[in-house]
Amino acid sequence: MTNSARVVPAILVVALLGGCGAHKSATGAKAAVATANPTGAVALPKVGVEARAEFDEGLRVMRTGRKHYKEARTHFVKATQIDAQLFEGWHDLGVIDAALGNFDAAADSFRKAMDVQPGSRKTVLAYGETLRRGRQARKAAKLYQKWLETNEGDGEIRARLGQVLREGGDLDQSLEQARLLLGQAAGDPTKTVVAYNALGLTYYKMGKLDLAETALRKALEIDQKSAFIWNNLGLVALERGHDQEAFLDFQKGSELDPKYVQARLNKAVVYLDCGDYKHARTELERAVEIDPNDPEAQVALGVAARGDGKLDHARRAYERALDIEPDYPPALFNLGLLYMDFDKDKVKARDYFTQFNQHADSGDPKRADAQARLQELR
Repeated sequence: MTNSARVVPAILVVALLGGCGAHKSATGAKAAVATANPTGAVALPKVGVEARAEFDEGLRVMRTGRKHYKEARTHFVKATQIDAQLFEGWHDLGVIDAALGNFDAAADSFRKAMDVQPGSRKTVLAYGETLRRGRQARKAAKLYQKWLETNEGDGEIRARLGQVLREGGDLDQSLEQARLLLGQAAGDPTKTVVAYNALGLTYYKMGKLDLAETALRKALEIDQKSAFIWNNLGLVALERGHDQEAFLDFQKGSELDPKYVQARLNKAVVYLDCGDYKHARTELERAVEIDPNDPEAQVALGVAARGDGKLDHARRAYERALDIEPDYPPALFNLGLLYMDFDKDKVKARDYFTQFNQHADSGDPKRADAQARLQELR
């Protein structure tokens, strides 16, 4: 297997935090956290009849499904315009905006929700995940640290803090949080599994694969049926180049929980690396059935479909990813690739690569390829 074989499908390799479910929160954004002050719940004024009516209607429409979210958003906006102290309106507006891909607006709404109710734990979780998915790991860390100043025993928030520190490259501090989690678990099996998982993932990120495997296997000694631990063991094996072992670990995770998307995504990585696009498509089609709002899975499905010669299917998958998360760099890059290499449409290819360069992180490894292709397309 060549290194280049991993370039596109590598976006799929998903390390799960554990019991926090951080990967799948319907949030993502860029915003400041200076005003967030999680100290404790405060008493809120009574909501007026008109604002409550708009909020209730927004909630009713929201429950009918994602395709009606724009209509729901209109009601939440009206509710918060009528009553700027309507905490639930700001929070649900954040959820809606995040689901629609309006990440800056989502972050702003969560911030306003916290201004009204600084003791809302659910908003801290949503806001922090928003910042994380918006690649603002350090800001998310500050938010979680502020919360932990007065809620130091909150294991889920601490685990999320360790995650964003890890993703932000502060591995020593991430390791410290994992050790604190382990100490605070005090023999509780569920908390101990989460702590060992956090420890394993941090060692994995550090490249200390033996220590990562040891920590994850300690978690399995406590809970053999933990799907996310099997998934993360698979990541360690994959990093070592032991694809067959990794596949079996991912398979174990998906057997333990048939609706566990991450293990299916990572199984698809192995199939894609082997050039087995049909089996990869099977796993990915099942994954998007379980979670149709995951842009990573949609892009991966597009990669598999393209490899299988199903170009129209690939295009639709990439476009669905952009419906979920506008300006999503992997979808923009792969659409550029599709139009340049297969459709021979230079104009569209140039447009997508240009958009990719505008929205991708400065350290995105595909930037050089996109730039070279833009030069070729001139």
